[in-house]
Amino acid sequence: MDSHQTKILGEGLTYDDVLLVPSFSEILPREVDITTQFTRNIRINVPIISAAMDTVTESRMAIAMAQEGGIGVLHKNMTIERQADKVRKVKRAESGMIIDPVTLLKDALVRDAKMAMAEHGIGGIPIVNGNRQLIGIVTNRDLRFEKNNERPLAEVMTTENLVTVGEGTSLEEAEVILQDNKIEKLPVVNQSNELVGLITFRDIAKLSLKPIANKDQYGRLRVAAAIGVTEDATERAGALVKSGVDAIVIDTAHGHTKGVVEVLKKVKKAFPDLEVIVGNIATGEAAKYLVEAGADAVKVGIGPGSICTTRVVAGVGFPQFSALLEVSTAIKGSGVPIIADGGIRYTGDIPKALAAGANTVMLGSLLAGTKES
Repeated sequence: MDSHQTKILGEGLTYDDVLLVPSFSEILPREVDITTQFTRNIRINVPIISAAMDTVTESRMAIAMAQEGGIGVLHKNMTIERQADKVRKVKRAESGMIIDPVTLLKDALVRDAKMAMAEHGIGGIPIVNGNRQLIGIVTNRDLRFEKNNERPLAEVMTTENLVTVGEGTSLEEAEVILQDNKIEKLPVVNQSNELVGLITFRDIAKLSLKPIANKDQYGRLRVAAAIGVTEDATERAGALVKSGVDAIVIDTAHGHTKGVVEVLKKVKKAFPDLEVIVGNIATGEAAKYLVEAGADAVKVGIGPGSICTTRVVAGVGFPQFSALLEVSTAIKGSGVPIIADGGIRYTGDIPKALAAGANTVMLGSLLAGTKES
């Protein structure tokens, strides 16, 4: 090996090495605001992210996280189409108005409707013609006692007195119409009677049940997804964007590399409006490198995770609390948020991470035992 200079950096601190000293406060607990930046342009209501691990975050976890005000990062250990489908499931889980509802043509069969309802977890499907003009709707009530699965939907769907609303109808107005007509699904059509959306009573009801849910401008739950530094990275990112993903995470063990930035620049060039998070890193130098390359957030953590073997196998790492301090100092004022990834063993570690400069924390082991994982 070539000779090189070794430098001892000095003391490094983990979460276990520090405590937060209490001081005088004029803020009451109920007045605390924990909303924070997830990326440059995405704000979330709770500073908690579920990790992109195949034992932690798929669509169920991502839905639950967004409903509670945080966000989930779908793992990448699956095919591109399957990951994109997970994104679609989250985006369709609830919304003010479903802008891309599942539809069927009138010549489809009862079994097609039953399969679509089971696959997407929905209770009603608008029926359209080849021009996407609404001609009817079929719901669970129409199919509940229908035993002939080969029967055309045209014979069982509701067509008469079909209640619809036009574009621009508010959720408050839609709720009144749903209640007055004792229906659960309200198709939204344009002036040509083309289906442009679907409002459901269930989604409206959830607005009051989950008041801090993390949603996009269309009222859909937010979700992020991971990609790797691979040949198909741009292709995967494209499929995720098409499915409605809010942000992607270029997820690697060592983010301070030329290859990572090359992928970042390719993705940002192809999808300039997409929020791209990059990690993992552990130094201020790495953070500056990624920020200058266009990262919309950086993920900090080399080796602190409960299942991470980087420190043991490669002898590489940086105590997490000190890493956060260094990174936050290095990119202060840049507008790029910091995600603390790994090492959160107790709830008390979360405020320590935030105090060290993190905007959010990413949880893996603390969520791995939940039913949503």
